[in-house]
Amino acid sequence: MAFFVLIPLLPLLASIVLILGGRRWGENGHRIGIPAIGLSFALSVAAFIEVLRHGPFTLSLYRLFQSGTLTIDLNLFVDQLTVLLLLLVTGVSGVVHVYSSRYMIGEPRYNRFFAVISLFTFSMILLVMSGNLLMLLVSWEVMGICSYLLISHAAERPSACRAATKAFLVNAFADVGFSFGIILTFYTFGTLDIQTILAQAENMQDHTINILGWMGLELQIHPVTLIPFFFFMGAMGKSAQVPFHVWLPFAMEAPTPVSALIHAATMVNAGPFLLVRLSPLLILSPFAMTFIFFIGAVTAIFAGIVSLTQSDIKKILAYSTISQIGFMVMACGLGAFVVAIFHLLAHGCYKAYFFLSTGNALRSVEPGRPGGHGGEHQHPVSEGMGTLYGGALLLALIPPFVLFSGSYEYLWGITGVASAAIGFKIIGLITVFVASQYLFKGVTSIFVQGPKTYWPASGQHSLQTQTIRPQLLNGSIITSLLLATVFLGGALTLFWRWFADFLAPALNIPGVISGAGAVEPGFPFWLVVSLGVAVAGWFYAYSAHNQPQHQETKVNARNHRLYILFWNKGYFDEMYDAYLVSPTIKVAHWLWQVVDVKIIDHFIHLIGTFSVKFARWLWRIVDIRWLEQKVGQLAGQVNVTGQFLQEIESRTIQHQLLVMIFWLVAMTGLLYVLV
Repeated sequence: MAFFVLIPLLPLLASIVLILGGRRWGENGHRIGIPAIGLSFALSVAAFIEVLRHGPFTLSLYRLFQSGTLTIDLNLFVDQLTVLLLLLVTGVSGVVHVYSSRYMIGEPRYNRFFAVISLFTFSMILLVMSGNLLMLLVSWEVMGICSYLLISHAAERPSACRAATKAFLVNAFADVGFSFGIILTFYTFGTLDIQTILAQAENMQDHTINILGWMGLELQIHPVTLIPFFFFMGAMGKSAQVPFHVWLPFAMEAPTPVSALIHAATMVNAGPFLLVRLSPLLILSPFAMTFIFFIGAVTAIFAGIVSLTQSDIKKILAYSTISQIGFMVMACGLGAFVVAIFHLLAHGCYKAYFFLSTGNALRSVEPGRPGGHGGEHQHPVSEGMGTLYGGALLLALIPPFVLFSGSYEYLWGITGVASAAIGFKIIGLITVFVASQYLFKGVTSIFVQGPKTYWPASGQHSLQTQTIRPQLLNGSIITSLLLATVFLGGALTLFWRWFADFLAPALNIPGVISGAGAVEPGFPFWLVVSLGVAVAGWFYAYSAHNQPQHQETKVNARNHRLYILFWNKGYFDEMYDAYLVSPTIKVAHWLWQVVDVKIIDHFIHLIGTFSVKFARWLWRIVDIRWLEQKVGQLAGQVNVTGQFLQEIESRTIQHQLLVMIFWLVAMTGLLYVLV
């Protein structure tokens, strides 16, 4: 199994070869990167089969440090969670490499681009395979550096440089907490090995440490309660959670393949992965779990609403990603770690496809193209409205069956955490209610052109209300939708149960009972409730769609301020500029004017002046007799002027050497005193 080391090693070697080759590769950098990522993906598939057949395994690399009982071994750990992420990372990265080979043609930094995305992929692969926190930290930081280089790929654009700097600074600030978490973990457990830490976590719940002992004070804390907060701070930065989310929308300055890689396979997925990897440690801190749930819920709701108010496709995609990652983090806070990983994998595949196909989609709707906005196709207003409304109602009933009648609930209950079951009911019902409204609005907006009222062609100035009579549903449409629902529900039921059983051993959470109590038998109470909620959501959307125009105006007036708030993205960037960026720049300018110019520069000027005066004095003391002798000789020997000047130059060199020796002695003495 030693050849599985090639999974992270191949992208690293490809990056090194491209960096060393430089411009000599021309535009052939993809010929190095694509085969390397392709082989990594093939090996990831082999690792998945190996774990499926024989379970997790560890690959020992070498011993980095050993002193007494302290030992730091660099090793790779591959389990069920690792192989799932490996398939996502290498698979999406391979597609991005192939896409980039055509997308980046003509770019002046073609090979540099492939070198950096190969290094970017290597860092994410190493992160998911890390067996200890030191390797995880290194790969975590390398990923941040690569994101900076990729976002600022078009360095000639000031906006790209500012976006890269913003991403780097936000993540660097969050990584401070992550580093503190690693330090506190090592101080508590005496090791950096992740599996050892997770195995000992339950026995360390009552362990306390005095964090102010070095000051002679007493402050006892429970490190198992505090460590998850520090780790989650790092996850908030990488996964763009509120309030560290401001860097991700600006990261869209990077080329499209980079956006697909960041949003789908790397970077933002690092946060949920870290939370799931450390799940046995997280559930020991109820305060941390509550905090994680709160941040994830706020991020999911806030970013979801912001994405609905934006008109720029890049901003919509960015806030959509933030919202989806927020849902994953919220699931981790509830203890539904299997749901978080399932959501992560599904979102990664979807978002990669969406990013890479956005260009073609935008071209298809350009004016003058078939199906574009320039066409003259008009949708009928009243014809078949009964079928459309009935179809929207039928579609609205699909989410309740998918969520509450299959084994999807099994994904939430596999960990045995009570909060996950409660959260599933609440989130599921909210999802059903909102989905039914959006399905109704989506169907009516697609198939109905214009508002429900119109100005008559005769030129009258009174609004005429058009009466729409619903028609009977088409039996073939109902049959097709029902058959598709049954087939899809059955397939997902089988897959979800297999997925939960496959991933459960990797969580290593005490008290996990595979399948026991995950789905409640007996009367499907929650299925009936969810169907009622779906119908209520449909009727709410129907009534809102058919309400009079003056009532809609009042509602829009009340919601105008909220719309402006979310359209401006909650004014987070403005608040950061007003309360953090601008004050920091002002303080830096003050430090430069007062401390640097008036104090430090003045002090150095005084030292320089003193050294020159001291050197002159020393020169006079040492060379005064020699100068008097030479002056006397000049009175009688005018023809030896050239020789005198030459000797004066040599004496000047001696003078400089004396000054240098003096300062060396002074600095040596100063260092001796300080040390």
